Amino acid sequence: MKKFLTCVLFFFISQLYSQNIGYSLNVDHLFLADEIKSSNDDNRKIKLKFTSLDNGKYFVFNRLLYGNKTGKVLAYFRPFNTVVIRSQDHLTYMTFKEAFPKGGFYKTNITKPMFGQPATLYSFDNDVVDIQLWVGTGTRTGSGFERYLNDMGLLQNLPANAAIIAVSIMGIEVELSQFKEDSYSNAKSNLNDILISFNEPKEALLECIKESHQNETPLSSNGEKMDIVFEYKITSKISQTDSKGKLLYEANTTLYANKDNSVTLQIFEQPNTDGISFIYINKNLNQEIEGSYNENQLYMERGRRVDSQNCLFLKEKLLSKKSNVSQFMAGYEHEFGLFLIEKNTIDYPNFQNQTTSNGFISKRIYLNKDIEIQEYNSEVELGVYKFNLEK
Repeated sequence: MKKFLTCVLFFFISQLYSQNIGYSLNVDHLFLADEIKSSNDDNRKIKLKFTSLDNGKYFVFNRLLYGNKTGKVLAYFRPFNTVVIRSQDHLTYMTFKEAFPKGGFYKTNITKPMFGQPATLYSFDNDVVDIQLWVGTGTRTGSGFERYLNDMGLLQNLPANAAIIAVSIMGIEVELSQFKEDSYSNAKSNLNDILISFNEPKEALLECIKESHQNETPLSSNGEKMDIVFEYKITSKISQTDSKGKLLYEANTTLYANKDNSVTLQIFEQPNTDGISFIYINKNLNQEIEGSYNENQLYMERGRRVDSQNCLFLKEKLLSKKSNVSQFMAGYEHEFGLFLIEKNTIDYPNFQNQTTSNGFISKRIYLNKDIEIQEYNSEVELGVYKFNLEK
């Protein structure tokens, strides 16, 4: 009984901690596709919805219902300063400035009386939703849908003495009071239109990986002994937290590498379930060797020759550069997966990475489709690290 009450209390507190609010219009026949395509079926109506999740950490602009091939969805991940747009079977990752080059809503020269007040039209500089604001002199309410737009950073062009009089969506002009506010208990359900796997590109990726494994051949053990020398010792701390910030996983790793990272040796703190305590990879010879070790002596347990191909390469965008470290943003196209990467490309110009361009990655933050955050922090030491490998 005590355990049950503890679970109930945790659930209640977690709901208080994570506030999820959505806004939708109380207007009939508001679609993102024409009524013929929707067949006037309530299950197929494509209505607008604006959602703020996890106490304003994430925003969804225009929630998309299944089956809409023409509509788009926009999500803003504020801690990452990243906007993700879904268009049909493709995800595009942009900085806030790229998605809103004019700062969100920007002033036009169009004016007219609106609900008895003189108003100026502010257009939206993104085509995901046909939405505009009618703005006049007044005091901001700081609540409801206006707060949502302000929290998202879209009202930076409005003067301090300006207030939103009306909102125009697809030519329908409504007052702010016509926006209905709802609360949600499950943040992920409101991100489903972004956190989605697209079958065709995902299947193509899996097929590429499958073909790579088909090219594998066993590497026989012949008793050969060889000395291997590395210039870099890389120590990394890895942690993963869930959507509530609870620590799921934490570990430290040690990796030895040559200067271009084409030959590496990873030493495990403890052997895995198969008794393997190291993995040696030589990309130049297409070899992968696993085994056990004692001090600096490595013993091969099994090996394989892999003629692999790069099935996935992330398209990076430079966010900032300070001294020798540059910050990049990247993301998966076949499903949601957002990366922030800090990399030294000046001191390590030839250091190869599997899915990104060259440079030593000192920090990597990854937000996955379960809203879990995985973080890598790595340091590199220059030296002479010798091992003896017995095949």
